[in-house]
Amino acid sequence: MKIKIFFLTVVLFFSGNSIAQNKNHPLPQSVTLPNPIMFVTQVPMPFDSSTSTAIFCNHKPDVFSVVRGGDLYIIYPDGTLKNLTQLAGYGAGNGLQGSNAIAVRQPCVHWSGTKALFSMVIGAAATSGAAQSFNWQIYEVTNIGQAQTPIISKIANQPTGYNNVSPIYGTDGRIIFTSDRPRNGLTHLYPLLDEYRGAVSTTGLWSLDAVTGDLKQLNDLPSGCFSPMIDSYGRIIFTRWDHLQRDGNADFDVLGKANIGTFNYSDESANATITNSRTEIFPEPQGQRTDLLAGTNMNGFEFNQFFPWSINEDGTSEETVNHVGRHDLRFGIGPNINDDPNVVLTNYATSGRTNTATFLNNFSEIAEDPAHLGNYYGVDCGDFGSHAAGQILQLTGQTSLDPGKMQLSYITDKTTAG
Repeated sequence: MKIKIFFLTVVLFFSGNSIAQNKNHPLPQSVTLPNPIMFVTQVPMPFDSSTSTAIFCNHKPDVFSVVRGGDLYIIYPDGTLKNLTQLAGYGAGNGLQGSNAIAVRQPCVHWSGTKALFSMVIGAAATSGAAQSFNWQIYEVTNIGQAQTPIISKIANQPTGYNNVSPIYGTDGRIIFTSDRPRNGLTHLYPLLDEYRGAVSTTGLWSLDAVTGDLKQLNDLPSGCFSPMIDSYGRIIFTRWDHLQRDGNADFDVLGKANIGTFNYSDESANATITNSRTEIFPEPQGQRTDLLAGTNMNGFEFNQFFPWSINEDGTSEETVNHVGRHDLRFGIGPNINDDPNVVLTNYATSGRTNTATFLNNFSEIAEDPAHLGNYYGVDCGDFGSHAAGQILQLTGQTSLDPGKMQLSYITDKTTAG
């Protein structure tokens, strides 16, 4: 049995007498699908800042960050819709969501088409203001055939007390996922805060042998990574949030624009002390630090992008897909210095690159086209106010393709952006 899986969460609104109340219900209209489709539902979120529908900081498990009530579903070729989580005994059903409430996300179907991984958070505070202790954990659903009753089991030996999301099957039987577990399990480093807003972040990609408990951190990313998948070339493809810029929050404090209270520790040990210095020496100051730029030949420098990256399953050879650069896909790169006429703005219209007619801002929720291997679909969305939704685009990335020849095209008409 082949199962197709969308790389976007499906948000559904149900009425009182609805499919949501039925655990195995044929759709009323005539539907014919070539394969089953597995997806999740998510109660709509009014906000997208540090919530489950945001492009970053979307792994928080509290009820303000992820509203309870969604489920894991499958729809079969004849249109029959099955609520897998409810049939397996998970979720609070309709009405008030309490201690049995759940939210689910990011299913990944096994190569055999007979089981799937997904992340689920269980429970909600019984009363307003009550203490909350929840975590996203990885589960596996089996018996997903149309005539079978699904069984859901929690994956053994995964990090407990942390949020483990975006699970996928590795080619060697291991499970790959993102987590906010600190490196080496050093609890005094929890939680990791990103370099941009000081928001909580995942720490990178992790690989787990659920049988032996062998756990490896594949990379260490201070602003997190998102939605890994394994492509037809055996690469883990994922979106990585990259910053190569100074701490904007510290700048706000120095300039008196805010009172965030930034500071540096002396080191990363458990007994580290707070220092009085916010000094940074790399890279160039951001544009708002006119005091640091005055009298120099430097232009203000900001670097903020969600780009497609790849890494081997053993954690080696991490790089942007095919080593593609900003100059190949982004609108332009400004000059870092202002006293050399040979250093100029390079943009998509003047650089002579392959993508002379279009550019991207971000590339998230990446999925490979199974009918055209090496072609990748993704979403170009803004950092804020978008619920991680936006225009669908396509990028060629066959391993034999020179990065300068990677073609970018928009499936959604780019003139509708914004």
